[in-house]
Amino acid sequence: MFNKPIVGITAAHCAEELKTFPRQYYVESIKNAGAIPFIIPPVRTREEAEDVLKLLSGLVLTGGGDISPIYLKEDPRRGIGACFPERDLSEMLLTQLALQQNLPLLGICRGIQVLAVAAGGKIYQDINSQYPSAMLHSQTAPRQYAWHDVTIVEDSLLFHLLEKPKIGVNSLHHQAVSELPQGFIHCALAADGIIEGIEKSDAKFCLGVQWHPESMETEVHSKALFRGFVEACL
Repeated sequence: MFNKPIVGITAAHCAEELKTFPRQYYVESIKNAGAIPFIIPPVRTREEAEDVLKLLSGLVLTGGGDISPIYLKEDPRRGIGACFPERDLSEMLLTQLALQQNLPLLGICRGIQVLAVAAGGKIYQDINSQYPSAMLHSQTAPRQYAWHDVTIVEDSLLFHLLEKPKIGVNSLHHQAVSELPQGFIHCALAADGIIEGIEKSDAKFCLGVQWHPESMETEVHSKALFRGFVEACL
């Protein structure tokens, strides 16, 4: 029916304010890379998640609020921000099924954290309190500007896509991956040791980045990342 891949984009969700939306940057980045964007409102059951994934060639896990401590199997720590359990449940279901099906996956900011937790890894609930030596990862500059550098691991999928050992990225987070899931490697690091990229080596395409490439559309490395993801969805 379609001559382009259909890419699902998870949506930010706040039931109390009746809002379900992604930032337009995600939609534009997927369109510009050659795919059809499909916005996914939260699903509530495994069956719903299975039905949604049948329509898709790939899945983007977008940025947003914090992951609820209940999904981390931890008590809440000081510093954790706003959580939206409906979204957490939906993205955990979609991600776990996508991993089982080897569906191309791209996690962005919160999305890398969802990917890690859904696959069995762990995250910092709050970098500032749990990793005091870290730099400031929640930038005070507008989101389209780089805030710090990340070093890309050679021979990783991310290095293959970007063809650079170091890039400047924006930074809009206070949670981060603390323990890798089994079968994953870190593929990008900040100077303070915070994990900025993870990938699953034996997957068709399974990559999470801690920055927001969709907001840095003018950067060559952002375009290369989305282009590589969409090519994997073909």
